[in-house]
Amino acid sequence: MMTFKGWILAATALATTALTATLPDAAMAQDGEKLRFVVVSHIGSNDPNMNWLTMAMEEFGKKYPDVEAEYISTNNYSIQEHVRLLEQAIATRPDGIAVPIVSPDAFEGPLRRAIESGIPVVAFNIADGRPEGERIPYVTYVGGDELLTGRKLGEYALSQVEAGVVPAPTRVVCASHDSAHEGLKKRCAGMREVMEASGAKFDELFIGAEPATARNTLQSYLSANTDTNYIFTVAGWSAPWAWGVANEMGLSPDVDMEGVTVLTVDEGPVSIEGVRQGHVLATNSQGFWLQGYAPLEWLYWNVKHGYAPQQDILTGPIIITRENADKWSDLVRSVFGEEAYNQQNTW
Repeated sequence: MMTFKGWILAATALATTALTATLPDAAMAQDGEKLRFVVVSHIGSNDPNMNWLTMAMEEFGKKYPDVEAEYISTNNYSIQEHVRLLEQAIATRPDGIAVPIVSPDAFEGPLRRAIESGIPVVAFNIADGRPEGERIPYVTYVGGDELLTGRKLGEYALSQVEAGVVPAPTRVVCASHDSAHEGLKKRCAGMREVMEASGAKFDELFIGAEPATARNTLQSYLSANTDTNYIFTVAGWSAPWAWGVANEMGLSPDVDMEGVTVLTVDEGPVSIEGVRQGHVLATNSQGFWLQGYAPLEWLYWNVKHGYAPQQDILTGPIIITRENADKWSDLVRSVFGEEAYNQQNTW
């Protein structure tokens, strides 16, 4: 019998072909025997956060054995590829879909058609940020608030300025690897709100996801903007790149009262170890485990009983600092395993 993880990998590999076929599970669901939910994610197996989601789905499967839950993603991410996977999933007529709204404009057409055809949708990880009444009419959103993520991390940094831990910000750069990602743009926007209110200048910088290009872009920016003393990376895995560039330039990027201060996001090993080793001031958790479990449970209750929450369900942010990083390290090691945790710590 194929294991759950095996099924995930198989679903990913077969996404381009098998999903276009009509599966028998839909008919089974109509008979009340089995439901089939599909999670169409932008988080592939090369992203450690996928572990949180798939572990949560395993727990969901134990509680609801009458549901078959599939996880579909790609390691070669693009919005176009995500939309293609989404459309293929919709074509199989699942009983429910959970999907992050990475791009409201790109996802609106397929998701509205799915909802109008009777397939309930729960957004997770990234919401449709448009006003109520304009956004895609999904059942609910389960996830963090990315604007709040940037804002809370910025507020924590300013509290550490007052405590004499790090210097006051003069210029802050938000380094993003995906200029079209709504969630990343909101993280930058939240940080900008707080930092500009403190009197600091603020820039957004597209660095891309390729390490050498990202490093060169950051180096050029820091060379041209010598008053920059805060770098906010909106992905945990790019924090070592930013720290490395600043260190090579002699900008003293560790957490102290000199030079550059680095902030990042997520509760992955690289983010947590960055905090524990004194390279990163703070990171955050957005409650990834809940984002894997709660969307499926709300789909279940919606399909079975017509339930729908009256408001979005926020699972974060929780700020991770030197004070609580050891506890987070223990938790994440228990999820990822010791070997995987160490492999994903790229400091």
